[in-house]
Amino acid sequence: MRFWERRNRCLWMAVAALLFCGLTAWAQNPAPAPATPAPAQATPAPAQAAPGPAMDTPLDVKAAQPPSTDELAKGDPGGIKTGTVSDVVAADTKKGLTLADIVNQAGQNRIAINFVWTLIAGFLVMFMQAGFALVETGLCRAKNANHTMMMNFMVYGFGLFAFWVCGFAIQMGGGAPYSTLGGINGLSSEYTINLFGKTWGLFGTHGFFMTHGGAYDVGAMVMFLFQMVFMDTALTIVTGAAAERWKFIAFAVSSVFMGAFTYPLFANWAWGGGWLSQLGANFSLGHGYCDFAGSGVVHAVGGLTALAVSLIIGPRIGKYDRSGKANAMPGHDIVLVLTGCFILAFGWFGFNPGSTLAASGNGALRIGSIAVNTMLAGCTGSFGAVLYMWMRYGKPDASMAGNGLLAGLVACWFA
Repeated sequence: MRFWERRNRCLWMAVAALLFCGLTAWAQNPAPAPATPAPAQATPAPAQAAPGPAMDTPLDVKAAQPPSTDELAKGDPGGIKTGTVSDVVAADTKKGLTLADIVNQAGQNRIAINFVWTLIAGFLVMFMQAGFALVETGLCRAKNANHTMMMNFMVYGFGLFAFWVCGFAIQMGGGAPYSTLGGINGLSSEYTINLFGKTWGLFGTHGFFMTHGGAYDVGAMVMFLFQMVFMDTALTIVTGAAAERWKFIAFAVSSVFMGAFTYPLFANWAWGGGWLSQLGANFSLGHGYCDFAGSGVVHAVGGLTALAVSLIIGPRIGKYDRSGKANAMPGHDIVLVLTGCFILAFGWFGFNPGSTLAASGNGALRIGSIAVNTMLAGCTGSFGAVLYMWMRYGKPDASMAGNGLLAGLVACWFA
């Protein structure tokens, strides 16, 4: 009887929460703009403006009123005088500052903002490796903690080496231009085949060892770092699935092979200009295969690889008795698990918003919306897990809340 009472109470709470969220979203919809009446008479065309200064004509810098040396020497606690026309670099110091210098500086600043944003997002995703290590180590038995932690530490090194040698070239070597990062026009060679009268990309051929085919480029370096940490995330899914039941050498070989070939191939088909991304152009199937932040490229590839490895090596010794009944093998430290969950939740703000590869121009400010959606997804997963435990067992459980947090964050990829 208590179970039914708890279930009904939780269902009413869930319905009330959904209604509240729905009404809030409905209330925030903007009202339609009133129709503007047509003008009584046509507005006369404005007079043609006088031509502006030539791009190479020196500008009157004093008209911008840059702060003097004496003013800057007094300090600028409010930041009002820091970052002015005096900070724009002139290509020819003898000629002075020109309009071309201003325009080039604006373009470089936009790309620089995108560089910094993408690098910071990549650093956050790299830090997720610590979260995976803690989650996997906490969920295994204490006797295997060192082995599991070592796999999570070295999967980064093995995967990075393989991706540097050939994985990045196979994945992104034919996908240029990447406009948000300055073009990276050297990564423009894709091995293709002709089928059904259409050209289909299979894998990139520029970028081996990050030196071949124009890959020695600042934009290519940023792209390499960001794509490498995504690849590493896919690899560490396998380490968690096979923890406590494979040898270190098997893990090393699997990680190198996956980082060099299997992951980059599918990533090329989806993100690097390969055949899946060409379904829209070749067969008018919308935009082709679209994967914003890796629900298929990262988690499907990593999950299917983990499934294949698990089928090969079988269950842990002692997991099933002679009758086939499963035996519980609880993790040895739930504190490690939940700490890892918090780290992963933090790193996911690099995974999802960072996938814009931009923070300036072309609607890139939507990173704010993506970050909020990511946070709400984690909240939904945790709330759902606690609600389920309350309905099922009468009390929530910390491990279920942590797993729900991860499930919610993953779910936001599919939303």
